[in-house]
Amino acid sequence: MTSSQTRSGAGLALLLLCAANFLDAMDVSTIGVALPAIQKELGMQATSLQWAVSAYVLGYGGFLLLGGRVADLFGHRRVFLWSLAVFAAASIAGGFVDSAPTLIAARLIKGIAAAFTAPAALALLLSVFGEGNARAKALGVFSSTGAAGFVLGMVLGGAATLISWRATLVMGAPVAILALIVAPLVLPADHKRNGPHARFDWAGALTITPGLLLFVFGVTNAAADGWQAFATWGSLLAALILIVLFLVVESRHHDPMVPLAMFRRTKLSHANAVAALYQGAYVGFQFIATLYYQTVVGWSAFATGFAFAIGGTCVMFLAPRFATIGQNRGTTLLMTFGVGLQAISYLFWVLSAGHIDTIVLVAISQLLLGVGYAMTYPSIQVAALSDVGDDESGLASGMLFASFQIGGGIILAAASAVFSAAPNFGWNPYIAGIGFVTILAAAITLLAAVGPRSSAARAANYQAAE
Repeated sequence: MTSSQTRSGAGLALLLLCAANFLDAMDVSTIGVALPAIQKELGMQATSLQWAVSAYVLGYGGFLLLGGRVADLFGHRRVFLWSLAVFAAASIAGGFVDSAPTLIAARLIKGIAAAFTAPAALALLLSVFGEGNARAKALGVFSSTGAAGFVLGMVLGGAATLISWRATLVMGAPVAILALIVAPLVLPADHKRNGPHARFDWAGALTITPGLLLFVFGVTNAAADGWQAFATWGSLLAALILIVLFLVVESRHHDPMVPLAMFRRTKLSHANAVAALYQGAYVGFQFIATLYYQTVVGWSAFATGFAFAIGGTCVMFLAPRFATIGQNRGTTLLMTFGVGLQAISYLFWVLSAGHIDTIVLVAISQLLLGVGYAMTYPSIQVAALSDVGDDESGLASGMLFASFQIGGGIILAAASAVFSAAPNFGWNPYIAGIGFVTILAAAITLLAAVGPRSSAARAANYQAAE
């Protein structure tokens, strides 16, 4: 095979993996603008309507660690293909739902499928591209499609809603089916393992998976019923018990599902912390801003979704460039500037909403937010995976994606609580909710600045002083 054929095959593999990544991320937000139409046709109560969105996040966030470990043990390509097939089937089934339970079930199954697809896809990318600039560029493109999928999900959802709200559920199926046809031809075969096979950690899987499910359920339910509801605090208490049991199991298991040493990797842990908080801040902003554009300004679902197009475009074109910069020059400064720009964007929104033309508000805030997101998202992935071997790439990817999903759920619940409580204090709920997000983003900027590289530099300076 010539080098040009090799490059062509790698490029097609990258396109395929990016398409799957785009679909997984897109489905988090694409249904949001269709909720009024869904409520009208299916007669869903407001308390159950949010589960049309949350069921996907529940399955996605709850199964990511399991999905990453299963991909490492049973083969990245095998798990990718099977989970993508389930995703396609659930997407098609979503077009035929006729009640709230069937809609929520379809969304939950899609989320679980995405939890297996996402870490397997990222692990496959790392195996297709070697170290250096080739991997950095590929990771940048991959990151940009994931971020763009999430940001542009509302744009695509708004456009699909013009046809039917069911189109928001089905539109990913043709892409998934096409990817399934092409994948066996371009993705590398799974390596045959030499020596004894690792035993699957059933005890770990049976504690962490329901633990994460209950945790995501608890924080998501808090957004609807409040923190004082039994379903909220009961789920969180049960999740805490299961997660503690999981840590005990992992410390004693010969082949743990998540080796506890993974948590001692400073780059991975720091990237996960920043990922959880900054993604949560963005989800909280998107939720409140969407309500503002539709309820206060009076925009349609399509116009509201299109308001996020500028940010998504910035991410698509700039994220690959920032990934290469992060690979070559380090990620700490990129994370810091990226989250800082997001904080400035939120602050501008808080100070300007209601005082300037809404189109100008959207254009400036989305430009700042898009550039900041394009800096932050790929630099987090580069940092998290920089010292992870191929045999752990699926697990590390699962941990990273889980941080995104769980952080989004926690901060969304907190932002929703501030939004709901604000009128009791005589505050504007939209300004109060995004004001909370602004303060959080400022704190995340400080966290991003105190990265592993900064710590290493301080240690080197201390040794030099001695």
